[in-house]
Amino acid sequence: MKENVSVIKKNGALEPYDPEKITAAITKSASRVGHVFTDDEVFDVLEFVEKRIDRSGSRRVPVANMHNYVEAALDLVNPRVAKSYRDYRNWKEEWAKDFSDLFEKANKIMYIGDKENSNADSALVSTKRTLIYSELNKMLYKRTFLTEEESAMLKRGLIWVHDMNSRRDTMNCCLCDISAILDGGFEMGNIWYNEPKSLDTAFDVIGDVVLSAASDSSRSRPAARR
Repeated sequence: MKENVSVIKKNGALEPYDPEKITAAITKSASRVGHVFTDDEVFDVLEFVEKRIDRSGSRRVPVANMHNYVEAALDLVNPRVAKSYRDYRNWKEEWAKDFSDLFEKANKIMYIGDKENSNADSALVSTKRTLIYSELNKMLYKRTFLTEEESAMLKRGLIWVHDMNSRRDTMNCCLCDISAILDGGFEMGNIWYNEPKSLDTAFDVIGDVVLSAASDSSRSRPAARR
């Protein structure tokens, strides 16, 4: 372990250089691609990093430089692990950018309003909270459900995914099969609805179904036929 060498963290704090942290980080990166480092490989990475520190001539190394040293060492020792390490580092930076963008959108909704959804009055406190949660859901859906190809096409405007803010944990806009619901009767809200025998009754029941589906699609599904 190199004496009197400190790593300058992103917040400006100083942290003693610890090769065990580098070992832990590259081991995780290796495991993501199914590789197990030998002791010699770990030694080669640490030796390369410490030589780069000596060459820099500084006892205080910015954390970004330390990452670059590790990546350069891994490029020589195992390029697949180097890519895994680099991808994870970029992934964390992308998440940080996403949350920064989310914070800006949340402030906009709170203090300016939102006109994206004409059905949501962003002047209401409860609606503001819902809109901010919707932005979070949209961000998580893009990050966790879309493939790289779909994400790229979405950014370029080649495709559009409807209701991304609802797709992660529920479904907002759905098309009810009214005929199947009414046929033989159904249960909704702990109330049994008989199959309508006239148009007037059918329209009244359909209105109830639509209102229930609009307020909570997860509870609008008809029960099994009795």
